[in-house]
Amino acid sequence: MNLSNISHEYDEKGFIVIKSLISNEDNERFLKIAKSYDSGETTNENISYFPHPIRFFDPRMYKQFSKWLSIQFYRDCFFLSTRTKQKNFQSVINSLDYDGFKKISRIDSYISKKSQDDPTEWHTDQAFGGATNPAEFFGGTSGLMSMNNINRLFIHSTSVQYLNGCFSYIPYSHKINISMRKLINSGKVRYKPFYLLEDAVNLVKGDYHRELLTLCTKEEIDQFINHGSNALKSDKDYVLECEAGDAVLFNDFGYHKGTAPQSNDRIVFRYWY
Repeated sequence: MNLSNISHEYDEKGFIVIKSLISNEDNERFLKIAKSYDSGETTNENISYFPHPIRFFDPRMYKQFSKWLSIQFYRDCFFLSTRTKQKNFQSVINSLDYDGFKKISRIDSYISKKSQDDPTEWHTDQAFGGATNPAEFFGGTSGLMSMNNINRLFIHSTSVQYLNGCFSYIPYSHKINISMRKLINSGKVRYKPFYLLEDAVNLVKGDYHRELLTLCTKEEIDQFINHGSNALKSDKDYVLECEAGDAVLFNDFGYHKGTAPQSNDRIVFRYWY
């Protein structure tokens, strides 16, 4: 990947695929860590780790991690956090030149067992979960939509292909999401659920269309409608195939989904910025 173009590509598309971010040797350790804490009790399981060595000394964190606490767990957490300091990893993050990428807020592993069912459907994060009245749903909150996105890095510890565990993302969709949030916060449109892609496409075509034209070009709006409509029929054109050790960095305002790992278990590590 040309690091000089990485920031522009990420801003424009909402995601980038980073090849061979983790070495084969390190990836073997990643796999071993994820499997050693997997209970095997659920189809999709999250295991959280200390994201930064200083958290080891924060007593507020211990309730969350008490299930795994051991000398080996500390070692594993330290290994996961220090991988971000390696030259290959650091050069990618530094090339983005964003203050938000200087600090990791969370590290976890996500294990999806072999299945014919997609673990998630097309959605965006931080959208009130589709609540029809967010202020009521969240007990009196103002209902303002957050404009602070979370940037997530998915490190694939297993290879993923079409119809076998791929992460999928609709390019440029984060821009439409951000514009809808601005309209909602300014009171120019009434909040309606847009957590699911189908709801968002209908809003962009209908109730929000006129107002969105004040923030987006007609081409951007048409592009979202076309991509969204196509993705709801088939995600084939939006899957991001990766080998073990590759990573996907994405803006969670964009619409994305996970696809069924039909051939083998899928293991990813998620770094939250």
